[in-house]
Amino acid sequence: MKSIVITILALLFLSCSDNNHQEHSSVQIKADNPVFTKFDSIPKSKVMVVGSYHFRQEKGYDELSAENQKQIKKLVDRLAEFEPTKVVIEKQPQYDSIFQDLYQKYILDHQVIDTLENETFQLGFRLAKLMGHKKVYLFDNQTEFIGSLEGFTWEKFGEETARDSLFVNRHLDIIMESFNENQEKLSGLSLYDNIMERNSPEAQKWNAQRMHAYEVRTGIQESWMGPDWLGRWYQRNIRMMANIMSFDNQGKDRILIIAGDNHKWVLDTLLGFNPDFEVVSSYELLKPR
Repeated sequence: MKSIVITILALLFLSCSDNNHQEHSSVQIKADNPVFTKFDSIPKSKVMVVGSYHFRQEKGYDELSAENQKQIKKLVDRLAEFEPTKVVIEKQPQYDSIFQDLYQKYILDHQVIDTLENETFQLGFRLAKLMGHKKVYLFDNQTEFIGSLEGFTWEKFGEETARDSLFVNRHLDIIMESFNENQEKLSGLSLYDNIMERNSPEAQKWNAQRMHAYEVRTGIQESWMGPDWLGRWYQRNIRMMANIMSFDNQGKDRILIIAGDNHKWVLDTLLGFNPDFEVVSSYELLKPR
């Protein structure tokens, strides 16, 4: 079986190569031939990525205040309308026993979260309990810093950037200008509206464009630190997607993921191309009706 798979992969590779001596005119593909849509027949679980700022890290927001607790309840109630069968939090699976223990104490009213600001508890635990779930799911991966990123620090990154600063900083003015404008806009919003806006297509496009406009420009054809930095970000999120695949119930789940909002654009993209999943818009769920 293994040899057959290898042979098929080799044929696929050869079919993509440039071979000017091979005639392909005899190959006929009918317009209604479903050869390119075979994966559409795979049962798909619905998945929703909810991007959040990391609680405790945003100036001007006290997530435990009475007003923001109302905002969090409103947010959790709206997310419950997705009817998730699994709630996923941005923690690494090796800490599963710790968070399952905390969650069990929480659903049994032996553990209060009134002093725990993190979105893991305020959003993840609250939503899972509201839905009557017996456990939460962990999917983060802190990918290793290897190759050009070994021993990575932002000081080293700055040194690499300085080698060709005009090229690296080409878009820096617009990055900083738009970042400041975005922060000013978000700082004047309620907690609910802040998270809603972070899930908008415009916000996610900005996150993706910013990462492709600055970091990736460092060390091209030399250290490759910038491209490798972005590559590590993709690798981390690919592994996070793989963790979701490992506990997906073959097209029967409705999986809701709570993660830092900069993960959303890449996870939405990766999950959207994964034949096991159908991505549902978090922004469409959260926006005013």
